[in-house]
Formats: sequence, structure tokens, C-alpha cells
Amino acid sequence: MNPIQRLAGEEYRYPYLSPTELAERLSKKAVLYLPIGSLEWHNEHLPLGTDTFHAIELSRRLCERLGGVLLPAFWWNTGGCHDHACTYHMPESFYRAVLRAVICGLRAIPAKLLVLINGHGGGYQKDTPNLVAGELNRERFPIHVLVTDPYALGTSCPHRIDHADTNETSVAMELIPQLVRMDREIGPDLFSKEKPFQRGPATPRIGKEFCDAVLSDAAALIERTYAGL
Repeated sequence: MNPIQRLAGEEYRYPYLSPTELAERLSKKAVLYLPIGSLEWHNEHLPLGTDTFHAIELSRRLCERLGGVLLPAFWWNTGGCHDHACTYHMPESFYRAVLRAVICGLRAIPAKLLVLINGHGGGYQKDTPNLVAGELNRERFPIHVLVTDPYALGTSCPHRIDHADTNETSVAMELIPQLVRMDREIGPDLFSKEKPFQRGPATPRIGKEFCDAVLSDAAALIERTYAGL
């Protein structure tokens, strides 16, 4: 679908909604979804935006399942991973401040819950959104902030996300199959220096099993949190 086209069904993407449509959707389920990810080297077979694309697609599926409104993604990441021309770095203090500022800018929206869906596995990015969410919730920010992290959810599935290897590539086959290019020459991993797929080939089945488990856990967490607000 052309990215600037409206959806054929009921529109849920924030930039495409009219004020009346936004109010109608939030009156049914007052939840906002904010995908957060990175721009990072993912070998030759996956795009630099893999982590953010995954977060967007997981957010989209949750929004369709539970209701609410999908916000534009937060693409920028900070340090804590490899240095490479294809990997964007923002100083951690700036990252924390900018993410917080983006969230604070949502203050006037009549939502009860903001769900951050993280697609990047760097340790700082698993920590910082939780720190920002904790700060805002303690300060009684008018929208409760909840972090859902695929790296922590879906533990009933034996597959865990790696880096551009068997499992992350399998997840990409499930979430963004049109962007996976297995016909490319795939070299050693930038981190481990090892050739990927030594544990076995990436398959859509592995990706679906993982994503189903993550989405099930995330949906349950969101519904439980929302019910308590």
C-alpha cells in the first residue's frame, strides 16, 4: 500500500485521522501506541530500519486487535551498540530527554494509556524507556505509560531475538517479508564476526511462533493495565 494512502477499512493511524475520527476512536479505546526502534546495521539481507519496522508492525497488530490509535514511530536510538556508518547514535542523555519530550507532547490527547513497543535489543533501550515511563507515572502524567518489550515478552516461545541471525530474520519474515532479501550475499555478523544461520535457516514458522507469543503477552498486559486505570 502506498504509505500516504488511507486504509481501506477503519483508519487508526494518528496522522491520517481527522479530529472527529481521533475522538471517536479514543472514546472506544483510549490507548495510544508508540513504536520505538533504531536505525542500525542488520547485514545485507535486512534493512537498516528493521527494529523500527518490527515495532511498527507489532504496534499495528495490537492496535487492530485491541483498538486505539497508532502514533508515528520514534526512529532514533542512542549508543550502547556497535559503531558503524549505518548505525545512528544519539547521546543517551539526549535520547532520554527527547523521548520524554515526545511523550509529554501527547499530554492534551484524551488517552488513558500510552504503550511503548520497543523493537531494539540494546541494553540502554530496554532500560531508558522504562526509566522515562517510571518518571512520568510517578509524576502523575495524565496518560499512563506502559513499556512492552518483545525481548522480555513471549517467553512461552523457545525462540528469542538475536541480531540479524536465524531468529531475528525469521521475525522479519513474519512481520516485514517484503523487505527480507535472502538472495543477497550475507557476510559475518558485525558483533560476533561469525557467519549467521549456523543454528539453522530462518523460517516464517519460527517468526510466527515468536510473534504470536509476544502479541498474546502484550495484549494481556495492555488489557490488564488499562482495566486498572
